[in-house]
Amino acid sequence: MTSRRLGAVAAIGVAIASLGLKCTEPPNVPDRPWGADFAMMGVVYSCSTKTTHPDGKQVEYQFDWGDGSQSAWSGLMEGGIPYGDTHTYNQEGQMSIRVRARASGSRETDWSQPLEIAASVGEGQVRKWFTYTDPEDPEDSAWFSLNTFGIGSEGLYIGCGEVPGRMLARDPEGSRRWEFPYWEFDDEFATGVAIAEDGTAYIGCLNDTLYAVDPSGTMRWSRDLMGEVYATAAIGADGAVFIQSDGEAFCCLESNGDLRWIDTLNAGGKSSPVIGTDGTVYAGTQDGIVVAFDPSDGRIKKEYPVSGQAISASPALDPGRNTLYVVDEEGKLDAIELPDMLEKWTAQVGFDASSIVIGENGTVYVSGGGVVHALDANLGTEIWKTLPELYDGGTASTPAISESGYVYVLFSAGKKDLQGDEDSLYGLNAADGSRRWATALGEGGTDDVFSSPKIDDEGFIYIGSGYRAWIVGGIGGPARSAWPMFQRDARSTGRAR
Repeated sequence: MTSRRLGAVAAIGVAIASLGLKCTEPPNVPDRPWGADFAMMGVVYSCSTKTTHPDGKQVEYQFDWGDGSQSAWSGLMEGGIPYGDTHTYNQEGQMSIRVRARASGSRETDWSQPLEIAASVGEGQVRKWFTYTDPEDPEDSAWFSLNTFGIGSEGLYIGCGEVPGRMLARDPEGSRRWEFPYWEFDDEFATGVAIAEDGTAYIGCLNDTLYAVDPSGTMRWSRDLMGEVYATAAIGADGAVFIQSDGEAFCCLESNGDLRWIDTLNAGGKSSPVIGTDGTVYAGTQDGIVVAFDPSDGRIKKEYPVSGQAISASPALDPGRNTLYVVDEEGKLDAIELPDMLEKWTAQVGFDASSIVIGENGTVYVSGGGVVHALDANLGTEIWKTLPELYDGGTASTPAISESGYVYVLFSAGKKDLQGDEDSLYGLNAADGSRRWATALGEGGTDDVFSSPKIDDEGFIYIGSGYRAWIVGGIGGPARSAWPMFQRDARSTGRAR
């Protein structure tokens, strides 16, 4: 080969090498992706990024979604123009979304700075459910339709209906912590759980007993209440516990279980007591009377006759309006002016009325006759009610109001002969009662819905229905109102603030 030909080959090699170096040079590292800082499971999420190539070449992108999956490469496009991609999450948790780029024939860039987002269940989606089965007899499962959650800093608590009798403690995601009691126990828990500031959980039982259980699941004390307990306890600012049984006993207990006082003549029933900002305790009786007790000694301060019908639902307090709301078993709802306990207005809301809750503008919400009613706080006039034909003549739970302006309520099909029917948790718009979503939960077959939805600060909804206890996605924590859910707060203290 002549020297001229060798020189030409060498020149071609240098050119190819030079061309190869330029082709393998990557684009600039893409910008940190931008998009919403949260994603809902099962709902398409999107975010964007952009980058350029030093030589103006076209670029393509690949996203890492933070859940173990990566997108396909996008295909080449002009640099400097925002590019967006989408992903659907099927698990919840914190996700770090990153992106990298490459040009034709180049290596990939380093990953970009991450976009940190939280993936969570969407509105009305079931986050988790759990059940409980008797270890001694796997065919016996707990029934939760009569039980309401208590939510404390340590986690979740809910009683078991039917057999076996247990109070279950779960972490905030629903995973097991412990069950109480540890020994063989067949009596049913049919109340909500009230949780004190120190984490003590109080739960009543159909064996006539109130139990105090510490956060580890150990019983601190128990007290015979001389009658089956359907009412949830209320907890005073000093830690005192107020509770009545279905007999004729209304008790005030110290936080160590000692008896402060007992009234056996003027109270007794299924209604949970509530506590005013001045400490006054209000209890609805089986005789249709609201009794105001002095918390220190049990002295009766005032009485208000609602009707001759029993008061089974829990009242609600609106300190800003100096008003106590109470409803009897026939659906007569009274707004009572405090402290003199004078009638402000009355309304009729239908049989099987629920406990009462209050929205941010003072609107009064109550279920009765299988529908939800929204009432004006000043006049008692009806703002709206849901349509009964939507729920096939069943019953409706106590509502719960979120800070986003939504009403959550459990509707039961109410057909005992059709065990396949399912109860449904509804999300309604507080402004007009229109439906946002509905989620089928446990089996129907009961005319009673005592489980009341609870809302935690993250917006999750907790409800018992059928043979399962459910955690469902919502939007926003509890409404910033006087009484947004059963017994006022997630801990069911029953105490106005």
